[in-house]
Amino acid sequence: MLKMQHIKMHAPYYISMNKKYIPGVIIVEGSHDVAHVSTLYESVFVITNGYEIPQKEINFLKALKEDVQIIVLTDNDKAGEEIRKRINDIRNNMINVVINAPENKKKKGIAECELKDIEKALDKYVSNKEDKDDIDLYELGLMGEKDSKIKREYIADKFNLGLCSKDNMIKRIKLLGITKEELERELHHAFSR
Repeated sequence: MLKMQHIKMHAPYYISMNKKYIPGVIIVEGSHDVAHVSTLYESVFVITNGYEIPQKEINFLKALKEDVQIIVLTDNDKAGEEIRKRINDIRNNMINVVINAPENKKKKGIAECELKDIEKALDKYVSNKEDKDDIDLYELGLMGEKDSKIKREYIADKFNLGLCSKDNMIKRIKLLGITKEELERELHHAFSR
């Protein structure tokens, strides 16, 4: 009888298998949109939570270099249009993508769109992923220690990472071009007293 062997993988690796990579940021209205779009794509997602995008997320978007691709993927309705306008006021060079949800759906949001329609709209932004993981949250003490959460919150505020979880923190750090040395220096300065 064959014995099943359980292999523990780091979540970011497991989640990103067989997904297309979109460099930059995709802005959506809610967590259901992220869940739906992320079945196809790996990217950095920013959630507006309706009309008012959180200030920390605005700071993150403003901190990005001009050449970072930012895709605005809000619902194709009056509220989505208003949210798009507000987001486009934050900075230049936003890429606005509008997808029509099927007519037979009660709600007309991104989460209700057909995956084939999302692919048709977003595949042109797909790129090869550069896998240089020289930043390790455990090694930096941002995970696995008693005060890791405090350190993560400090780093997120200090470098304008926005509302990031420990799972997407490295993606946002890379997107902003922050080096391991900068993180080490800041952590040493703030927490070695």
